[in-house]
Amino acid sequence: MPSTNVARTVALLLVGTVACAHPRPGGAGAAAAPRQRLTRSLVELDSGQYAPAIQELQLLAQTYPRRVIGRQALLITAAAQLDPRDAQAQPDEAAALLTQYLAGAGATDWTRPVAETLYLLALDAGATAAQAQADSARAHAQAARAATRLPRLPRPPLSARVADLEHERDRLTARVKELETGTVQLQKELADSVRELRRIRRTLRP
Repeated sequence: MPSTNVARTVALLLVGTVACAHPRPGGAGAAAAPRQRLTRSLVELDSGQYAPAIQELQLLAQTYPRRVIGRQALLITAAAQLDPRDAQAQPDEAAALLTQYLAGAGATDWTRPVAETLYLLALDAGATAAQAQADSARAHAQAARAATRLPRLPRPPLSARVADLEHERDRLTARVKELETGTVQLQKELADSVRELRRIRRTLRP
C-alpha cells in the first residue's frame, strides 16, 4: 500500500540521518554508553531484529527524556512501530509515541515535519487519535498538558477505506451468489413449466 511504502521510506531516512549525524560508539564522556546503545539498536533494526531494538530504544527514551539522544530514541521507536516489514508493528503505539514527541517539539524543530508525517501515517494505518492522546497522557501527564496541535488526515484513513472496499466486495459477492441461486431456480421453474405445457398439449390432442 502507498502509506506503508512511505512509512518505510521515512523510517529509513530517519534512521540513516540519526546514524550519520552522530559519532560511532567509543566517544568520550558520559554520552558514550547511551550513544553506543543507540547505534547497536540501529544495527538491530537494520538486520530486522525489531523486538530487542525497540526495547532498548524505549529504555533510552525513558532514561534520557530531556536529552537529544532520548528524543532520537523516542522518534526512532515510533518509526520502527510503523515499519511494514515487522509483523508485530503497532500503529497505535506509534501514534502515542509521536503524540508525546510532538508535545516537546518546537515549531522550528526540523524533526517536527518528520514526526507529523509519521503520525499521519499511523492514523492512515488504523491508529486511533483519541487513544494515542490518552496513552500519552497516562505516560507523560506534563507533555499531555501542553497544547500540542496534532495534524489531521484530510480524508478517511486508508485502513477505513480498505475496510469499506472489502465490505462492498463481500456485499457484491453475496449478491452475485443470490442472483446465481435465483437464476438456477428460475431455470428449474421454466423447465417445469415447459414440461407441464407439453403434457397439457399431449392431453388435448384428439
